[in-house]
Amino acid sequence: MSIRQIFMKTFKICLKENGSRNVTIVKIPQSKIEEEIFELWKELTPSSAFTAGLDNYAGKLFVPTEENVKGALEKIAELKAHAKDRVQQKFLQCLETELCFEEPYMILENALWVFYGHLVKEGVNVEHLLSLTSYANKALRVSKERLTKRKWPIEIQIITCYGGNSLLSILETIRNETENEQLREEIHRLKGVVDDYVKAFHVEGVKEGSYEEVFPILEREGGDIGRKEIYPKLLKDMYDYPETANEIESKALRWLRRELPWLMEITGKLAGMYGIETKVELVADEMTKKRNVEKSRVVEFVLNIREKLQKVVENHLVKITPAYDTRIVETPSYLVSLITSAAAGWFDSLTEKPFNVFFITTDPKRSAPASAPDLINGIIHEEYGHCINHSNSVTNFAAKPKLIDLLDVTTGQQISEAISFFREIEFISLLKQLAKKKEELTQDEKELLDALSAIGDLDSVILEIEFLVVEWRILRFLRAIGDVRINMGKQSATEFIIWAHEQTGLSKKMLYNEIFTFQDSPGYAPCYCMAGEELRKIQSLAVEKGKSVIDFNTYVSSMGYTPRTVYEKRLREYAASSIQP
Repeated sequence: MSIRQIFMKTFKICLKENGSRNVTIVKIPQSKIEEEIFELWKELTPSSAFTAGLDNYAGKLFVPTEENVKGALEKIAELKAHAKDRVQQKFLQCLETELCFEEPYMILENALWVFYGHLVKEGVNVEHLLSLTSYANKALRVSKERLTKRKWPIEIQIITCYGGNSLLSILETIRNETENEQLREEIHRLKGVVDDYVKAFHVEGVKEGSYEEVFPILEREGGDIGRKEIYPKLLKDMYDYPETANEIESKALRWLRRELPWLMEITGKLAGMYGIETKVELVADEMTKKRNVEKSRVVEFVLNIREKLQKVVENHLVKITPAYDTRIVETPSYLVSLITSAAAGWFDSLTEKPFNVFFITTDPKRSAPASAPDLINGIIHEEYGHCINHSNSVTNFAAKPKLIDLLDVTTGQQISEAISFFREIEFISLLKQLAKKKEELTQDEKELLDALSAIGDLDSVILEIEFLVVEWRILRFLRAIGDVRINMGKQSATEFIIWAHEQTGLSKKMLYNEIFTFQDSPGYAPCYCMAGEELRKIQSLAVEKGKSVIDFNTYVSSMGYTPRTVYEKRLREYAASSIQP
């Protein structure tokens, strides 16, 4: 499928039912301090404000001049002095830390996501894209002037190189999509600015950032990534981890050792069924061959299976708001370096018509889901984790999050990743229970199991889904360990990848694709397992105290994106109380 065809499909699906922009903003500040924080958030992240439904912030990008950054930091300091609660304090501290932490690839990726967010939401809007192009031009020039004053580690330069290529790709797509000559010319100029920016951090031989390109360079020239001093602050102030770096590493290492035998046991069973050697990647490859869904059918397959999945999920795991609206979209080629399997995005969160977009990556170069079991696992994680979290929260379905709890900021990422990570293992446990019920199945349960049986022998398909759930758990434990060791200077990226290869038997290529790519977001990778395993513990406490799984999960999914230490405290209080959602 060409980029143009992908784009037209994306626009058609994402703009369906939205039509013209006639939506009402329904989420508004409830106090003076909340209003001031909201205004600051819009100033610093106008693209997030736009995707959340504030159309007057379209075509804008924060330009990090010294004057703008200084003014924002002064405003943050003033607001912190008047903040009324921990959520406001942590929200402001996160914004402050993000302003102060700057690496060369960040402006490229920020621009990439801003352009894409505009395209998904409204297509090629010439006025907005002209404005955005102008802002991006200024931001790149300002960032280059500041960031070229120091020598960056080779790892940071590499990430910058392929970040630039991703941005150039989306700019070229816009240029091909529009017939407006002024926009075409401005896009052409911006591409020149991007080229000039990336040249300042050029690494010979790096184009797309593939293992074959990058790993030999890292082996020759890699070393300390240079974040040892800042990394603990990122963990605390951007992501709100209660764990220290050493505690994250220790927990993830313990979980890895606990569950690696589980993965190898399943791998052995499937290898025996397939008649192949007992290796994780060989089993995954054979599964893809046996359960392959052709690229042209992937989105259709997902649309069909999710109807059956949703009924069972809603009956057993989490209730879903009646206003739920999720559109399924194949990940465009220029984003596969950022979305290695699947990802969810949400739009118009502050309006009366919020909706989600569920991206599915089908590019075989980036660990993309191609088999039916992998696609099912992707739906469970992305849609019945992330998308339900968004929709239930913005509609106040089973909780009443404040405006600040709904704003897109890094501290809010842990709860959504926790829900999705935990949802995977909840689902496979449910599926195994349903397979044992046989005659006692409801109509919805029977239809789901029939759909799985259409893929292959039911027990085999369930085992294949379980294999993928456990494989992803192992990868997320490895990501957490690697994030700490690489950023704390305990191991270089190549040293960690070689260590992980020796510990697990997974190939260095697979580990590179799943671990090194996360180095553009230090501190993010541990979110899945740290917050997810803690969520599992709190759910067990709630069940012990008489809460049902479905009530607990529905409440969690409706809380918004509160900082982790805050939402975990609230959940423990809820679990121990007699309150029902």
